[in-house]
Order: sequence, then structure tokens, then C-alpha cells
Amino acid sequence: MKFDIFQMERNQTLFENEVEINLTESGVHPWAIEDILAPSEMQDLLKLPLGYGWTDGRPDLRANIASWYPGAGPSNVLVTNGSSEATMIALMTLVEPGERIVFAVPNFMQVDGLGRALGFDVQRLELSGDNGWQIDPACLDAAASGAKVIAVTNPANPTGSVLTQQSRDALVAAARQSGAWLLVDEIYRGGEIDGPETQTLWGTYPRLVVTSSLSKSFACPGLRLGWIVAPVDVVAGAAERQDYTTIGSGILSQILAAAVMKPDTRGRLLSRGRDLLRTNADLVGDWMSRHPSWSWKRPEAGGMAFLRYPLNLPSEEFSRLLREEESVFVVAGSWFGIEQHIRIGIGVPTETLAEGLKRLDRFLVHHAG
Repeated sequence: MKFDIFQMERNQTLFENEVEINLTESGVHPWAIEDILAPSEMQDLLKLPLGYGWTDGRPDLRANIASWYPGAGPSNVLVTNGSSEATMIALMTLVEPGERIVFAVPNFMQVDGLGRALGFDVQRLELSGDNGWQIDPACLDAAASGAKVIAVTNPANPTGSVLTQQSRDALVAAARQSGAWLLVDEIYRGGEIDGPETQTLWGTYPRLVVTSSLSKSFACPGLRLGWIVAPVDVVAGAAERQDYTTIGSGILSQILAAAVMKPDTRGRLLSRGRDLLRTNADLVGDWMSRHPSWSWKRPEAGGMAFLRYPLNLPSEEFSRLLREEESVFVVAGSWFGIEQHIRIGIGVPTETLAEGLKRLDRFLVHHAG
């Protein structure tokens, strides 16, 4: 089994803690435990026996997660160590070596690299900024014929776009026609900037699996807590594979996650995050207005902005030079499968983003030619 280097994750691991301004994250600036639990609840944690707990997820946690997906129940939920484990064991459950996955790009490249390492036939479905990063039904229909899984992210990473109803309908129609599963990463749901909360695709098609986690919109990446929402038989199959991966997630993370996913707490935390994202999206919009040779589509959701730049400079080189010269770290577009773009995080504190953009301006003075 051969794994390609996961460029974005490897570079973040190497450099994100070595720079003054890290703009590679795509989630909301993390909350503290005191933002989630009442003082009495925090005291109760001190008395907690550190046993294994529920390896498939505490009942209250699974119920609270299910409440965010109309029509789902606790038996439709499997708790995982982040969305990365959720995606991995979902793929291992749904796909056999040699079977084909259609994977929409630009995207977080886990499905692409992991799928090929596991012996799957991964076919990329290229999305275009010219139509707002939406699905082209004709291209999708051609790619989906004979596919076992169609994998998308909604809201999207790195573009921050949300699928239109036309795109959603095209996905479901193509999946029905080919009998494929839809694997939908909804990790940025809840982090909407201007519009209403993104409607989950759960419930629109029987052969559908949703993955998500607390790392992005919920601003709790340190909990490393994710989940699968799927038909009961798929949850059971994924749980059997989790027995070979991590067995289960930590008891402390599950208790905190159950509190986060209570409907009232969930709404409060997401609302605070949206306020920060909106403020910072406006800040990037002001910066873009002063750089007319750059282009973007204002993100609809998520803690990132995807910017197309006019320099004759590969995006990985752009990222390296900016990091070395200005101690600002941004994500190269090539790490998502597309060139001449960078992704900058807008979920950071506003003053951090403002300083990063100031240093980017200074960088461009020396590299604009």
C-alpha cells in the first residue's frame, strides 16, 4: 500500500507553529471549556473516572448529534476521532478495491489520497469558479456512470461555497441513476457568513452518508471529535472497522461534545462564530477591493477565503516565500488540486487577520513584478 504525501497536512504540521501569523486554519478560533460548561459541570469533570466509556459514543452525545439531522436517531450516528477517521472508515465500509469514487475538487484531499492508497479508482470532478464552484450536471453524469461513491464537501473547502438547490438535485439524480452512495462532508455547516444555515443533505437520498466534526464551525478542534450519520447498517459496518483503527474516542471529549451539541449550546456557539466570520470576511473584502487584479468569490460559509492571484508564481512557492519572508503561513491552492490560488483563514482573531493582510501587502511590493 503506497500513500502519497498529504501536502497540506504535512506542511501544516511542519510550519504552523513556527510562524508569527498562521492563516492556514479553516475553522473558527477555538473556544475554551468555560465557554461550554457551567462551573458546576467543570467541577464534576474533576471527579470523573477515566475509563473507556462508550466506544461508539455516549448515548446522550449520539442523540444530540442526531437532533441536528432531521429524521435521524442515535442509531444513525457513530462517534469518531475527528472527521478524518469518519471519512476513512466510511470509505472502507462502502468501497472495495478497484471500485470507482467520483471526488469533487478543489477539496480537502483526504478522499483522493486515501482512496488511491486503498486501491480505489478515484476520478476527480473538476469544479470551476466561473460558475461559483457549483456542480456541472453534464460532467457529473458522465463521471458518475458506474461509480460506487460520489464524494463532495458542502459547504466547500477551500472555496466556502454552498451547493445550490440545482447542484443538490443534480447530485441526488446522478447517484440514483448510477446506484452510487453520496458521501457528503458537512464539517463547515453552521459556519455560514451571510445566509441561513446550510441545509443538510441527510434525508434527501437513502444511500447517503454524512461526515462532520466539532473542529471547524464549532471551534473545538482540540477535542478531535467527529461523527458519521448514515443508515443503520452502514453505521454498524463502520463501527466494525473502527474496532481496528482507534476503537473509540476519549471520554472527556465525548462529555464536552455532548454539551456542545445540546441545541441551546449549539446555537449559542455557532452564532458567536458567525459574527467573527462575518467581520473577517468584510475585512478580506476591503483588502480585495484594493487589489483589483486579484479575484475571489466571497465565501458563504466556513473559516476561509480562496483568493486567485495574478503573480507568475506557483502557489506552493508563494506559500513558502510568504512564510519565510513575512512569517505568514497560507495554504497553497495546489494542495487542493488547483493552481494560482491561496487559501487564507478568516476564523482567526480579527487583529491577527489584519496583521497578516498587512504583511501580505508588504510581500507583494517585492513580488508584484
